[in-house]
Amino acid sequence: MGVDSGRLARATGLDTERLTDPAGWVEGRLGMDLLDRAADTVDDPLFGARFGRDHQPGRQGLFDYLFLTADSLEAAFDTAIRYISVATTGGAYGWAEGDGGPVVKRTLPGGPHFPHAESYVLNWHLTMARHATGSPIRPAHIGLVQPAPRRHHALTEILGADDVDFGCPATTITLTRRDLDLPLLGADPLLAAMLRSHADGRRLPAESWPDRVRAFLADGFADRPVTLDAAARHLAISSRMLQQHLREAGTSWRAEVEAARDSRAVDLLRNTPLPVRAIATRLGYSDDRAFRRAFHRRHGCGPDAYRRGTRA
Repeated sequence: MGVDSGRLARATGLDTERLTDPAGWVEGRLGMDLLDRAADTVDDPLFGARFGRDHQPGRQGLFDYLFLTADSLEAAFDTAIRYISVATTGGAYGWAEGDGGPVVKRTLPGGPHFPHAESYVLNWHLTMARHATGSPIRPAHIGLVQPAPRRHHALTEILGADDVDFGCPATTITLTRRDLDLPLLGADPLLAAMLRSHADGRRLPAESWPDRVRAFLADGFADRPVTLDAAARHLAISSRMLQQHLREAGTSWRAEVEAARDSRAVDLLRNTPLPVRAIATRLGYSDDRAFRRAFHRRHGCGPDAYRRGTRA
């Protein structure tokens, strides 16, 4: 696009070898600065959007192929979210629920100060989705952090979206369930597993999904909904994908909830004088009888007998 990428990379302090390393990653702020400098160099207010639209799938090496080999579009986005640290750093990336359907949510470092990076990231998603499915994916809604540019109609046309809002708190793409369920043309479970195994050794360490669920449950069961949907919203992922991650880790939402409740119940019975009914309420049981039955299944005795045994 008429830009000397090596010269610009050196101007931002970016290691130029990472630009040609198919398994390399780029520090988020430096990459965004690079895009904005390139836009200034060619004096193109739509540079970021065009760059994303013209992205050649595979150019980002490992990260692109992790996306392309998933079995469905939803799984592809989920894989991108899980492995973003093999490509870049900074910000946040996850799922959210919107009025129009599931939302891919990306928060970039620097907020509205890097509009070309934001436009590029948006169009990378859409270009990859269209290429991977062979379908003209048209998002139900796009949210942009950047203020509306003078040529915002040209920008929305490049993005291929009818409903675009500016000045939003995060960069978002709302997709229809029908599009998310589309199979990918290059789906390859064996290759995808090999790529994920390779990527696991390159991405930044992160908590496992069971650990994240346990941290959510550790905040308690009282005064808030403790449901699969609530946990998924908190963890910025779809409920279905959260269940899948837990299943892959050899556990389930129900098993994690029961284990968390039991651990908290044992602590309260051992270390507080709270009556059983109050403990049942704290743990989110409908009544103390439901709590007594659940406790008996795990310990072979009721909570009262367990408490007496710990004090004998």
